[in-house]
Amino acid sequence: MRPRALLAMVLCLCLGGGTAPVGAEILRPWSGSPKPSFALKELNGGARGLDQHRGQVVLVHFFATWCEPCIPEMTSLRAMMEKQADNRVAVLAIDVAEVEDRVRRFFERLPVNFPILLDGDRAVTKAWQVHGLPTTYILDGTLTPRFVVEGAVDWTKVEVMRLIDGLTSRTDIQLENSMFHKGG
Repeated sequence: MRPRALLAMVLCLCLGGGTAPVGAEILRPWSGSPKPSFALKELNGGARGLDQHRGQVVLVHFFATWCEPCIPEMTSLRAMMEKQADNRVAVLAIDVAEVEDRVRRFFERLPVNFPILLDGDRAVTKAWQVHGLPTTYILDGTLTPRFVVEGAVDWTKVEVMRLIDGLTSRTDIQLENSMFHKGG
C-alpha cells in the first residue's frame, strides 16, 4: 500500500469514519501543554506565522482536500468569518501533506476568506500532535490553546459562536490588563 493511501486510511479511521456531532459539546477544553509557534508557506504566496495573530482568537484548522467532512466545514468556517467583521477572530487553515497544485485547484472551486497554509512535510501537524482530520485548536489572544475538536464542526451554530465570542471578550480583557501592567 502506498504511504499516502495508508495515511489517508489511518486518519479516517481515527475519526470513526469521518462523522462527528456538530455542536459545541464536541469542543473539548484543552488541558495539554502549549503548542509551538509556526510559520508556513501560504497558498497565495508569502508566509504566515502564528505569532502574527497575537491578540486575536485563532482557529488553527488542520485539513486535507480529500477529507470528506473537511469540505462542508470549509464552507462553515467561511460563513463564520463573514460574521466576524471586527477582525478579532482568525482562521489559519493548514493543509496536511498535499501537493500545492491540488490544493490550489480545490480552492479555485471553493474559495475562502482566510489563509490556506501548506504543511507539505507535516512538520507542524506532527509538532501539534494531530492524529485525525479535520482537527481544530481554538487559541485565545495569547495564543494559548483553550479548546480542541477532532471532527467536523458547524462553526455557525449559535453555541459555537457564543464560545468564540466569549474568548474574544476574555482576550480583550487580557490585552487591557497586560497594557495596564506595562504602564500603557
